[in-house]
Amino acid sequence: MILRYKDLTKQGINDYQIKKLVNAGKLYFIKKGVYSTEKQINYFEMISRKHPNAIYTLETAAYIYKLKKELPKKYYVASKQKDRKMKEEYIKQIFMTDELYNIGINNMTYQNVNIKAYDLERLLIEIVRNKTNIDNDSYREIIDNYSKIARLLNKRKLDEYMQSFKNKKIEERINKEVYKTR
Repeated sequence: MILRYKDLTKQGINDYQIKKLVNAGKLYFIKKGVYSTEKQINYFEMISRKHPNAIYTLETAAYIYKLKKELPKKYYVASKQKDRKMKEEYIKQIFMTDELYNIGINNMTYQNVNIKAYDLERLLIEIVRNKTNIDNDSYREIIDNYSKIARLLNKRKLDEYMQSFKNKKIEERINKEVYKTR
């Protein structure tokens, strides 16, 4: 379990006690202000605890939904335009307008951690929207897997989401590549 320094102090644990727990191997120092009760770090938990408004998107969300086999080198998260920049080297932050940020948020449990990720319909729009920023092999893998589950997608929800993006090319590309229509 990831614990922030302020979580520990709220529990009445002072600096001396924290140091003692670390030395005893009952608590692991991850980085300034962040500790873990386990030696192995769950980055999904760490990101979600440190950045509670972060929403997993693009290749990271595709990995969560098993549309991609390998976890990307960086964790892709969406945040509001006015949010503070995340400085961690393992995070790729994508800023969104408040209107687009709130569309399709799915609160879920992944690896025993409560996280936020865009739902499948919103993720599809993001993948197609960012085609040029995604490695071609990864893009193909994700789109091919979407084609296999296309009948499970909520088409009405997808159409509703598309209204907010106001880009006909996204809809055309989804119809052509996922639904195999012209």
